Amino acid sequence: MKLSITLALLFGFVFTFAQCPPVESFLKKKKEKDEYNLNSQSRVGAVDSDKSYEMSFIAHPGLDYRLTTVLGEGSAGTLNYEIYELVTEKKTEDGKEVFKKVKKVLATSGSEPLEFNSDKARKIFVNVSISGGDKKKHACVGVVIETKRTVKTGF
Repeated sequence: MKLSITLALLFGFVFTFAQCPPVESFLKKKKEKDEYNLNSQSRVGAVDSDKSYEMSFIAHPGLDYRLTTVLGEGSAGTLNYEIYELVTEKKTEDGKEVFKKVKKVLATSGSEPLEFNSDKARKIFVNVSISGGDKKKHACVGVVIETKRTVKTGF
């Protein structure tokens, strides 16, 4: 009896919070197959209107990346996003050289999917928000990260 109540509560908890579809459903159906594959660092989440949410992932050397943010089907509002990384810059303050982390924006709302490759490991941040959506209803947002091996050129 105790086990059946525990299992019922567990399944109820899982199905209550499983609001958004899996990340695979956010991939657009392509007419032509390309070499990109879904990366396990992709995320899907339920977000509230007019709140900002941030995630990060590690871009590894030797891979080409395609990053897309998608508003889920049936979700209302406008998806706003900013993709950036923090870079260290040397500055002079009060006659002393100091190193400061500075935000370097890679893409913003309205851009096509961001495609890039990396020659070193980098931490990339994705900040998303929904404007003009239903305040009483969550919207589903997918951050789809696709990768393929970088083609080596030269001798």
